[in-house]
Amino acid sequence: MPPIARSSGLASTAIAAALLWSSIAVAAGSGSATLPHLRALARHAHVSALVVRLRDMQPIAALNPDERLRPASVSKLFSASAALQQFGPAHRFTSRFASHGVLKHSTLNGDLVFVGGGDPSLDNRHLHELVMRLKARGVDKVSGNLVVDNGLWGTVPCLTEDRCDARQRASHSYSAPLSSAGVNFGTVMATVYPGAAAGQPTRVVLHPEDLPGYRIDNRVKTVSAGSNAGLMAWRTYDSGRSTLHIRGALPVGHGPYDFQRAVTGAAAETARVLSAMLANAGIHVAGAVTTRSGNVKDEGTTLARIKSASLAEQLIPMMAYSNNYMADTLALDVAANSGYNRPLSLPRAAQALEALSERANEFAYPKVATGSANFDSGSGLSLGNSVSARDLVSLLDYMFHQNALFPSFYGSLPVPVSAPSRTLKRGNFDFETRLVAKTGTLSEPVTVRALAGYFRLADGGFAAYGIVINGTKSRPNLTYRQTVTAYQDDLESILAHH
Repeated sequence: MPPIARSSGLASTAIAAALLWSSIAVAAGSGSATLPHLRALARHAHVSALVVRLRDMQPIAALNPDERLRPASVSKLFSASAALQQFGPAHRFTSRFASHGVLKHSTLNGDLVFVGGGDPSLDNRHLHELVMRLKARGVDKVSGNLVVDNGLWGTVPCLTEDRCDARQRASHSYSAPLSSAGVNFGTVMATVYPGAAAGQPTRVVLHPEDLPGYRIDNRVKTVSAGSNAGLMAWRTYDSGRSTLHIRGALPVGHGPYDFQRAVTGAAAETARVLSAMLANAGIHVAGAVTTRSGNVKDEGTTLARIKSASLAEQLIPMMAYSNNYMADTLALDVAANSGYNRPLSLPRAAQALEALSERANEFAYPKVATGSANFDSGSGLSLGNSVSARDLVSLLDYMFHQNALFPSFYGSLPVPVSAPSRTLKRGNFDFETRLVAKTGTLSEPVTVRALAGYFRLADGGFAAYGIVINGTKSRPNLTYRQTVTAYQDDLESILAHH
């Protein structure tokens, strides 16, 4: 995409304002007497903050705006932006069945290959649709193997501690492994049902129900109606087999309890899901169920295909639920579509995000040399990401001036009053209704709290803001009040005056 041009009538004003603000910020560390709560926090924590009026890039408030810190999930602003620029808001990812074999008398004579298209939101519902389309094509039997091909990216190595640990033990879904042929966000999905009476056994159902490769260690008790419900679940892997361990209690009459846990291998999990779905559809596979990383452009004739929701639609849940799998998938998709050599790794793919950051900084502050933010992932799960408040505001300004992309980008960011995150719902009315925001949180090795987005000014214009807070080696742990309450109070004060 060619560079976006800022209105020439504002260029000299924006540059002058940027240079004036920069000199003040360097000398005083802030630029104004605003942000008192963040300023107090900065005495014993790392804080980078910047609030800017976008029509002329006039700073409203600033505090150490060029200090690059761990951003956690506000990194997803960059992966979303890069994907929108690479593909456009209407792009849909394609997943398909292909084969070099010949279909004769309802038998596919050859291998059936599932070709992963890097769809961030591929789930059981869409895979079932794909299987039904294959069935409608007239396939009842496959003489060869069922092959899941994740060659679009190649095999993505495990490089973050959480994802590496999750291969053996997973107590969450956020650390799911990555594959261009992954399904259900790299997780196994299960539901626990209470018994009909206290003391009766509970029941665990996998999705799909006949999913192979799992042992269930269920010790959830059915307790009397009105008792407290509570469950914990984790997955372990040993000797080629996963075990789901579930503990806790469900009262009689309690609704089903759903949970997801990261799987050991994303492509292998897709192979298991497809194996179960094909069998349930009456399509017999005579051979083995395998995975490979081949040339996805040479997998033969397409027998059935499905398309995802549009990229613009996918960004909404990715941002609202801060889905790491989706964000890192998009970063890898951008790299693959840009021609990066495979096999891809997240740090390699994240070079596209660094290039985007550099373009955005040059656009927003053309006379101030700032370089780019640093990325090892598109999700922020990696500890190698480092981003300043100015990097965030530059990106927000850059996207604001891209008329074809800004509506989808802006629309993907949650409004606090309707966000699923409770973190955003504790401010005053202005905070809950005039902002759109992406949050970021990490707890190890130091506390990370971040917030970035847009708000509407009283005159109808737009402002952009970025806030990143990190604990220090001497004071690694910061409380909710020290971080979230501090930036909410300061933003509420700015909203009241602007």
